[in-house]
Amino acid sequence: MLKWRVDYAKKVGGTMNLAGTYAVVDIETTGTSIDGTNRMIQFSCVFVKGGKIINSFNTMINPLMPIPKEVQHLTGITNKDVKKAPLFEDVAGTIFALLQDTTFVAHNINFDYRFLNAEFERVGYPACELEGIDTVQLSQILLPTLPSFKLSYLSEYLNLSHRHPHHADSDAEATAQLLIFLLKTIANLPLRCLEVITSYQNSLLMQTGSCFKEAFEKRQRKNNVLPAYLQEVGGIVLRRFGLSTRPQKEKIYPQTTASKRKLFANVLEWRPVQIEMMDHVHELLEKNDQSRLVLEAPTGLGKTLGYLIPAAYAVNKGKKVVVSTATTALQTQMKEQVLPLLQQILPFEIEAAVLKGSQHYLDLEKFSQSLHQPQGKQTRLLQLRLLVWLTITKTGDLSELHLTKYQNPLFNEIRHHGLDSLERGSAFFTYDFVRRQRMYQDNADLLIANHSYLLNHVEILGSPEANLIIDEAQHLSSMALASNRDEIDFDELKIICDSLLVKIGSHVSFAFEQLEKQKFITHAENHEVAENIRIIDQRIPEIRDNLMYRFVQKNGTKKDFFESIVPVNRLRGFIKENYASIEYINKAFENFEQEYQKLMRRFEEFKVENRLDKRAVHFLNDFFALSRRLVDYRQYWMRMELTRLEKQEDETIVWLSIPLDNPGAHLRLQFGLLQVKNFLRPYVYNNFQHVLFVGASLLLPNTVDYTLDQLDLPHDTQIVQLPGAFDYHKQALALIAADAPDVTHELDNYIVYLAETLKEIILDNKRQTLILFNSLAMIEKVYHFLSESGVTLQREVLAQGVTGSNEKIMKRFRLSRNTVLLGAGTFWEGIDLPKDRLELLVITRLPFQAPDTLINRVKYRNLMLEGQDPFQNIALPEAMMRLKQGLGRLIRTPEDRGVIILLDSRVVTKNYGTQMQKVFPATMPRKIIKTNEIKKHLLNFWENQQP
Repeated sequence: MLKWRVDYAKKVGGTMNLAGTYAVVDIETTGTSIDGTNRMIQFSCVFVKGGKIINSFNTMINPLMPIPKEVQHLTGITNKDVKKAPLFEDVAGTIFALLQDTTFVAHNINFDYRFLNAEFERVGYPACELEGIDTVQLSQILLPTLPSFKLSYLSEYLNLSHRHPHHADSDAEATAQLLIFLLKTIANLPLRCLEVITSYQNSLLMQTGSCFKEAFEKRQRKNNVLPAYLQEVGGIVLRRFGLSTRPQKEKIYPQTTASKRKLFANVLEWRPVQIEMMDHVHELLEKNDQSRLVLEAPTGLGKTLGYLIPAAYAVNKGKKVVVSTATTALQTQMKEQVLPLLQQILPFEIEAAVLKGSQHYLDLEKFSQSLHQPQGKQTRLLQLRLLVWLTITKTGDLSELHLTKYQNPLFNEIRHHGLDSLERGSAFFTYDFVRRQRMYQDNADLLIANHSYLLNHVEILGSPEANLIIDEAQHLSSMALASNRDEIDFDELKIICDSLLVKIGSHVSFAFEQLEKQKFITHAENHEVAENIRIIDQRIPEIRDNLMYRFVQKNGTKKDFFESIVPVNRLRGFIKENYASIEYINKAFENFEQEYQKLMRRFEEFKVENRLDKRAVHFLNDFFALSRRLVDYRQYWMRMELTRLEKQEDETIVWLSIPLDNPGAHLRLQFGLLQVKNFLRPYVYNNFQHVLFVGASLLLPNTVDYTLDQLDLPHDTQIVQLPGAFDYHKQALALIAADAPDVTHELDNYIVYLAETLKEIILDNKRQTLILFNSLAMIEKVYHFLSESGVTLQREVLAQGVTGSNEKIMKRFRLSRNTVLLGAGTFWEGIDLPKDRLELLVITRLPFQAPDTLINRVKYRNLMLEGQDPFQNIALPEAMMRLKQGLGRLIRTPEDRGVIILLDSRVVTKNYGTQMQKVFPATMPRKIIKTNEIKKHLLNFWENQQP
């Protein structure tokens, strides 16, 4: 019987010679568990040899069990499709024979190879003993900046033929094409990269590393010269760094319609509102006096280019322009997508530099050291990915890797810690990425920062002639509050001091005594360092105990967690009572920092002169890392200065917190700004000549005062509100459920109503759907209900905090079709999902903030003391702004069509509901309906061109 199957395999394969042949396999199964409970439903294999596809084999397989609905939904393979297909035991011999003398290749080889072997053994065949290659790992190493390594994404990115994703025949063909591309890419890697990767080939799955080994051995026999754009430094291949020089004539901003049309020709669509915005920005940047402009530019008019084009003409005339946007992700988007388009439009070149904190960059010296240390397989894979990335990157910005999270311990080890942490004797000092960033910054015409970087480096970025453009300006206030939040963790401070004292005074392992013998430190210096740490170590518990006695014990509570405001005047009284101890700590911090800086400089000198042995170098690296944490604490401790507290008393909020059910709990004294009033204007804006505030959701209907107060601007600031670019009457429909239970009085009924309603909406519509919540707890409850009622078997449902991190589920949502995402928090704003990426937006309840948070209680109380209504002045405008941002997720381009469903009846029943309804775009049709009418209205909308 086996002989017949081998003969059949030869017939299928024709006369092909299997030596040096890759068998690229993909299988579809009834489930992913390899425990004997699942069966194969399709097997496909594509044979590759000499860089070409030479043959293929495909068959459906009858699993003799029903195919689960979720598998049918994913693959499109139904029970009917496999009903008359052969059993696996009928084709096992054919498959077994076809695979002999080949190298097994799969996209996620751990699944396909193991499942196939389990099936072979189940029907009486031996397991295959083939060499294997995983194209997922190859892709991760060779395409290090891609956001996804799913086969469907890789196929789209590389323009590979992939007609039916999750069909084994199509998947196998796409994987074969991918393999051919990857092998060619390996052949073109620098020899040094191949050598390093080959040395760690055992960290890769099966024989995946052999691809690099074979290429390395071939290249060794040739004359290998690095391309001109690469260089080898310290055993690592890097992209060369260079600053451009651009002597060019000054260009005049295009004032006329004809000149603007000529500028836009064949590059940009003509948008009159965008032109209007450009002129407003140009006019601002040309003014001679200090000027401010608030400009709301609705989604769809191209606001980024609307300010960048006039800004580019300003820098062409020698002016300095700083652009600040909300997040590092938006910086990356501007750099990768907008700036290349801007350069196509302009008749001159500009140089832009993206500015981020040093922690966003790779430290080359530390990365090099990590390569020589023992690592787990996943960490080693990440290192190999970084190794190839270094041949590509000009910046060393880790965000280029598009990782959803940076939780691998390697990142803590190789992240940059600022210029002060660099070792001048290192081979990488000259090529350091943060030093490069400073050079780019000095050479650039246009600086692109994020709000956090702006707030922390305003003195460097600002000047009397500089111009500032704040994009996504609605976030500046919250970022200012966050960046001014400091925390003194008394117990962590004590732990750091204890650890340092043990380290430097150890009688068991290497310590300062051994450094004295190597002439690195004197006995007096040893004593000085230890004494300053000891003062902090001994006085901190005293301050902690006094704080507990003064502010916690008297407010004793049976709750598990204590959190309470500390009035600034009472804190000042406490500081005066404990002034001697606090001053001792202040002086010890100051002295220790001076000793730390002195020893750091000496350490660099000793390393250059090779005057320390390896144990001393290792010890000092650990000592300085721990000491840096103590030095960093000094800036938090400075918040206890009386003069600073007195100066900022009206704007500062201070609170204490500690878990009460844990004897080892940490006491934290936290400082923050209560509001940005009298902060942003003197601290940020006054450092620039012109400031533009721009965003798609800056203004509320019928009032501008709320926005101006949030931005710390005078009420006579110039405001421009541009008209929207979308035809909401044709593109959108808003449905408001008037019969939803009142969430404030009928919470239990509302939860049941919400779960049942969302179930019906999800099952009745196959549109890409985003459902916005106010809390993660509600998301968890609803997801559990949807899962229990079988909805997740019929639709892919992603849930924030349940099925993955924000970044992970957002990436999945962007790459998926017919998916539902349950999100809160950041999903209300800042995400761009055009066209069919989002067609149905459900808002579960109006986005009021919880009024009982500690900071909100203080803000509300202060307003009441001033005779003002906290609801009308804080709660309602905050919720309206949040709702406006949420509504803005749906229609992103003139081609979009979509429906908004609001499941909160308060917008109809409450007095403030009329104000809430004004947040909806004026031309968007709004229908107040009963919940059971949602299905009918959705059907009508999708079937008709107009709602």
